[in-house]
Amino acid sequence: MTVQYCVRYQQTAQVSLRDGFANRMAQMFRTVRSILAVPTAYQLWWKLVGGPAWARILVSEYIQPMEGACILEIGCGPGTILRYLPRAEYLGFDLSSKYVEMAKKRFPHAEFVCERVSQFSLAKHHSFDLALALGIVHHLGDAEAKQLFQIAHDALKPGGKLVTVDGVWTCDQSPAARWLLARDRGQFVRSEEEYLGIASQVFASVKPSLRHDLLRIPYSHMIMECVR
Repeated sequence: MTVQYCVRYQQTAQVSLRDGFANRMAQMFRTVRSILAVPTAYQLWWKLVGGPAWARILVSEYIQPMEGACILEIGCGPGTILRYLPRAEYLGFDLSSKYVEMAKKRFPHAEFVCERVSQFSLAKHHSFDLALALGIVHHLGDAEAKQLFQIAHDALKPGGKLVTVDGVWTCDQSPAARWLLARDRGQFVRSEEEYLGIASQVFASVKPSLRHDLLRIPYSHMIMECVR
């Protein structure tokens, strides 16, 4: 009886420790998410994980903007990508007044609007050569994500391109990448097929790319180039 009791006690203790660790980790990530909502904290984190290299690769290999291009960014945050773009006519939308305020100070030559982007809010603007939604789609449910693709499609000139980049589930990603993705602030990380299924409802031409090497931390990205 004593041996059985000891075994049960050890098992109960192990479960308690495991649950306690899981709870502490969950609390830690809730704290990290709240900190990253602060623009300056997010910028620091972005640099630490290799954001500048990520941006340079994204611009040179996927966005490929021409000088003087008309660019729309949906969910622009503090306008970080502008630092890596050539001279362009840029319009950024974001719901965070703190991010928009920082963006206006950092890039006074660009235009930033603090509101949800829509066909109505874009009606007074010319058509765009490029639209960007960088790290946005995995924060949206399927209906909202489809709406984003439709808004971008309608805002683009014929031949214009929307570029999206988001975390993605893949069969060949590392356990560490999967672990980090499961704790991403975005609640709608999808598989490649799921992202394509939404984008292809709006765009006839969608080119997907999977990358596991864009950041200093293990992370899997899905990049889509959607041409109108």
